[in-house]
Amino acid sequence: MINNFLFYFLITPVVVSIIALNSLFFVHKSPSTPIFENALKHCKSVDNNFVYSDQGTAQDICIDEYMNAPWSVELVIKIFLLFGFIFLVPLLLYIKNR
Repeated sequence: MINNFLFYFLITPVVVSIIALNSLFFVHKSPSTPIFENALKHCKSVDNNFVYSDQGTAQDICIDEYMNAPWSVELVIKIFLLFGFIFLVPLLLYIKNR
């Protein structure tokens, strides 16, 4: 069973999912909501006079990206978790039938 390619193909996403689950706990230990004053300090160097017709100024976009950064990291980690749990069922079926 251990020398079979299918075993490694099915267990790799499960292991990555376990690692992603572990890192999700570290993401939640960080401050979950960024502070707006810190976003202003971070985006101070961005030009506020450059206006996009549909999104606002360049500084507004920078502030939006700063405020949404923790959410996007959590989304990527949750996608890895989803793939791991999807591959968990075929792995268990493979181990049971082997």
